[in-house]
Amino acid sequence: MQRLHDLFNVQQLETIKDAPLFMGTRHPTWFPLYYEQPRPIDYLVHGAVRNIYLQSDGSRWLQDLTSRLLDVEDINNASSSLAEIRAYGGLLEAGFSVAAIPRHDESTPDFCIDAGDGPITVEVFAKHQDKEQDNLLQDNLLNAVHSENALLTNGIERTSQVAGNFSIQTTVVELTPAGRPNPAKLNDSVQANMISRVCAIKQNENQIPEDRPALLVMDFAHFGGPVGAEFLQSGQAAPIESGHHGITCGSIWYAMYGWKNAPVFEEGSHKLVRMGHDGRFRLTGKNRSKLSAILVVLANSAMLLENPWATHRLPDRARLSLCRFPWFDLPRSIADWHIGDADQQIAIHRRMIETMDQNYSGFWSQW
Repeated sequence: MQRLHDLFNVQQLETIKDAPLFMGTRHPTWFPLYYEQPRPIDYLVHGAVRNIYLQSDGSRWLQDLTSRLLDVEDINNASSSLAEIRAYGGLLEAGFSVAAIPRHDESTPDFCIDAGDGPITVEVFAKHQDKEQDNLLQDNLLNAVHSENALLTNGIERTSQVAGNFSIQTTVVELTPAGRPNPAKLNDSVQANMISRVCAIKQNENQIPEDRPALLVMDFAHFGGPVGAEFLQSGQAAPIESGHHGITCGSIWYAMYGWKNAPVFEEGSHKLVRMGHDGRFRLTGKNRSKLSAILVVLANSAMLLENPWATHRLPDRARLSLCRFPWFDLPRSIADWHIGDADQQIAIHRRMIETMDQNYSGFWSQW
């Protein structure tokens, strides 16, 4: 096998090629197979298939994914399978030995990897947008596009104008893939919802063992629906970003390292809400995370966010090897290069956030 195409027969390829549109766009498996302008994640899928096939169990592992890759009823099965392929191939490219773990039940993790200094358990999770957003696009937006008299729901606007002999209609939809905020809730916002959704990914950690390092691969390449491959950018792994109309907190950084009552900045909004819970890595007691780190995979970048308070640190060689994961963003990553480095880096970030908070009403809110 040299590319994803080689995994399917002619009839299966035609099934994907002719699959019905969902939310106005193509099936997830269609993109690496037929898209005329392949994206970085599409190239990664093809390279991953080739490298996985060369592993002792690679061919069987790929074949086991075929039915999910062809699923036209629930396209999330296909996007999740593509995420697993990208993770497997990316870890191989980074220099790890990768062993797929046969699935026995829902508590079975995906892989065991080793860079030469000890095994690490790996769980892969593809984050999809809020189901309500799927329905908004599928049921309401498409109806609005195809029917002049369609009743538009909140978040959808239509404009019409005449230019000479032409009539131009534009339908605009407001998307909030992590869920629409409730204006009645004091500390609810677009960014606060995103933080909560990321923090809750695989939160029960049933697949994570107690006795060894563990890595959770969070794949956001399909977040935002089929057209959302570049919805999230690497700035969301930073503590704060400065934009043209103010500052925005990084939802992924906050989801891991934020603290209860931390300010949730959102560019363009003068309503400053507060984080309602601690970040994943700050949790204590029975909710304490067993994760050593997360690997955030976006459409064109990947970042390592290490848990400075983990029971089991990442092995040193493994940490270095993760830097060779495709499109790894080293400046955005937080790593414990020496014991205590990650903790110090996060402490500096927190002081920056607290300074912005103290000066928000008199400076940032007036931008």
